[in-house]
Amino acid sequence: MTRIEQAASLPSKKKKQQKTSRPAGLPVAIRHWVIGGTCALMTGLPAMAQAQPQVQAQQVFDVGAGDLKAALDAYIAQGGVQLLYKVDDVKGMVTRGVKGALPPQEALSRILEGTPLLTRRGDDGAIVIYTAAPVVAKPTTDEPQSLDSVTVTATRRREPVREVPMQVNVMKAETLERAGAKNLADYVAEQPGVNMTSSGSVGGILTMRGLTTGPVQGIATVGVYVDDVATGLSSSGALAGFTPLDMGMLDLNHIEVLRGPQGTLYGAGAMSGVLKYVTNQPDTMEFAGSVKFGTSWTQGGGPGFTTGAVLNVPLKEDVAAVRFAAFTDQLGGSYDASGPARGRNIDRGHTDGGRVSVLLTPTRELTVRLTGTVQDVKRQGLGFEDIDRRTLRPWGLDRTRQLSSREPYTNKTQLFGLDVEYDFGWARLNSITSAQDVKITNSVDLTALYAPALAALRLSAASAPLASAVEQHRVSQEFRLTSRSGTTIEWLAGIYLNRERGANDGTLSANLNGGLGSKTFLASTQSSRYREEAFYGDVTWNATPALSFTGGMRLARNNQRYASKQSGTLVGPVDANASGTSSESPTTYLAAAKYTLSETSNVYFRAASGYRPGGPNVLKADTDRRIVQPMYKSDSLWSYELGYKADLLDRKLSLEAALYDIEWRDVQQPTRSGGFVFVTNAGGARVKGGELTLNWKPSKEWRFTANAALIDARLTEDAKGLDAKAGTRLPQTPRFATTLGVTRNFSIAEHPAYFGVSARYTGKRDAGYAGSSTIPSIKMPAYTLVDLQAGIDFQRFSLSAYVRNLTNKRGFLSIDTGLTANPNLVQAALAPSRTVGLAVNVPF
Repeated sequence: MTRIEQAASLPSKKKKQQKTSRPAGLPVAIRHWVIGGTCALMTGLPAMAQAQPQVQAQQVFDVGAGDLKAALDAYIAQGGVQLLYKVDDVKGMVTRGVKGALPPQEALSRILEGTPLLTRRGDDGAIVIYTAAPVVAKPTTDEPQSLDSVTVTATRRREPVREVPMQVNVMKAETLERAGAKNLADYVAEQPGVNMTSSGSVGGILTMRGLTTGPVQGIATVGVYVDDVATGLSSSGALAGFTPLDMGMLDLNHIEVLRGPQGTLYGAGAMSGVLKYVTNQPDTMEFAGSVKFGTSWTQGGGPGFTTGAVLNVPLKEDVAAVRFAAFTDQLGGSYDASGPARGRNIDRGHTDGGRVSVLLTPTRELTVRLTGTVQDVKRQGLGFEDIDRRTLRPWGLDRTRQLSSREPYTNKTQLFGLDVEYDFGWARLNSITSAQDVKITNSVDLTALYAPALAALRLSAASAPLASAVEQHRVSQEFRLTSRSGTTIEWLAGIYLNRERGANDGTLSANLNGGLGSKTFLASTQSSRYREEAFYGDVTWNATPALSFTGGMRLARNNQRYASKQSGTLVGPVDANASGTSSESPTTYLAAAKYTLSETSNVYFRAASGYRPGGPNVLKADTDRRIVQPMYKSDSLWSYELGYKADLLDRKLSLEAALYDIEWRDVQQPTRSGGFVFVTNAGGARVKGGELTLNWKPSKEWRFTANAALIDARLTEDAKGLDAKAGTRLPQTPRFATTLGVTRNFSIAEHPAYFGVSARYTGKRDAGYAGSSTIPSIKMPAYTLVDLQAGIDFQRFSLSAYVRNLTNKRGFLSIDTGLTANPNLVQAALAPSRTVGLAVNVPF
């Protein structure tokens, strides 16, 4: 028996279900339905059950936007309408709500607008909500002309993206797959204002809205989540600022990009925004799955292969299901090496991943979701090119480095989450438990940097590799209580507990010529511990049907402990051992106002603060206390944003625009004392910018998209640790970036097909700071990349093809300095060369 929902308040005693005949075409017998609501006015029930009246009397409705189930409950209570629906059909859906004096049927139509749900009349006069029979391959001509309604969880509630008073961009997994996207750098490539500097392999420094200090950034400014599970480390230990979760296409539904500080709901390290991987949930009703195969070829590189599979298994109808997903991606590589460690396609490797998700709904109020994700990344080497900083031309051959030793890289990630949700009716309680374990090993060839110094000591080195091993462990627990949507006062309150542990061990050695063996010059062990407790919440007052105000706050406290042990020739005859502790209690705030201009448009103002945690400096015996303090504190910012969102032209055009002003204070930056680098707070910065997103679907066949970001990010005070003056632009961020795209849908022999073209423009950037000797200025020129996508659906399988970087443009993603003794020889990460891919998807 399919479990259903009684939408109105009924006595707890069991009641007999009303029987109605089944209309043709419905896939499930009507005995699987029960009454989803009761009549509010018993004397009016006979009149409602009759079909003769052609004109319904108007009633006053005030049903707020948000969760569809809650909206249907409110509609029943306000309209006295007998309503039937199945829980699984409305779960996770949202509505824009309805307000005003309307006939009940028209009010219900507006509530269901943008959803795939339909209505009909039962024999007893009740209104039945149902879904149309699924169609495996729908002809293109049957596709809706209006834009899809997009639901996000940015504010920890399910709501339409247009109703969220902040800039939220949604990248659907299907769209990313069509474009050949396989990693985090590919995902954000078409998001202007979101930048990813390359690490030569997976990961890198992820930033939004220009909030970065460049390669010295120790703590992340963007929080990364998988559903509601936080990932990464909040402190500067264990390379936390350089290792955001770079998840492959592992059963993703979509990715949400939340721009601007999210400190109130998402806490530390989300001062410039949040990126959320949203995965597919198990389906308790349908056994289904798919198998995907793909191959790709990169100009000048080796071939790549991708295989993936998804399997959804209902265990008990409407009660339990399990979902399996797995993939492997073989990367052919495209960079070469010359010298003693010469080789072709040295950055080749593979990424393997698996995911299991279990969903249990033993009662209509209780939902339990358990997930486990594993991912294993291996690369033979790093992807960099030696270039001349004066000309930006290759030092030798294209995409080639001089290497004296190999640079293998591995990254093993395990992530587990348990989300227990209980719906009290008046509020929803979530308990979210997570555990993360990351192990990274890497070797970097520093022969070009240290060989001259060794030669001065009359030592001839064949190679000087730096081997490192990084471990990141995180366990967190969150309790969150969320009120029902659609009420005058909506609120949310939560408790967050976090425990982190990190380790970063490295060894710099030299392999000497002449049979002298290997000599260790530096052995370093660093450990860190971080613990945080936080209380947070927000309240929204829907003052009128058009005007709402939101206020929020997060009170946090963290304690940290660092320890460092260093020994070897570079340290001296005495080992450098030190430790440090710190604690602080940062507070973040949120204030927002939203005004509804019409049923499909609104304006908002948002003021929010954010921060990155401070931490202890591990002081040495000879550290100058006048320069370095035992603890550096949080840097923080305030962001002020004015935005406009609208669905125009009968929902054929979607528009989002925002202007913002960010003030960044006490910027964390490096400082030196006694030959070691520490962290201090100094200087400030200001970022002013604007963003625009357009989606236009003038017909069923055509779709146009446009995204643009304009950013002016500058220091407002001198930054001594960066050797930069006030007025200097912050690095890595282009002043202007934009993405334009067009997709044409059509049919070939009655099979749906599509063809798309997109162009990505990235403006000029600086790898460092003008006039700085610490992080020298290297101007990176603007570039434009053109991509193509095409595909066709044959019902039983579909084919898709893509071309990335069609014109094989040479574009700089990032430039690193200081890795060689030659100041004119630097290393650059380039945009991938022209890549052609083909994939087949077989659903079942």
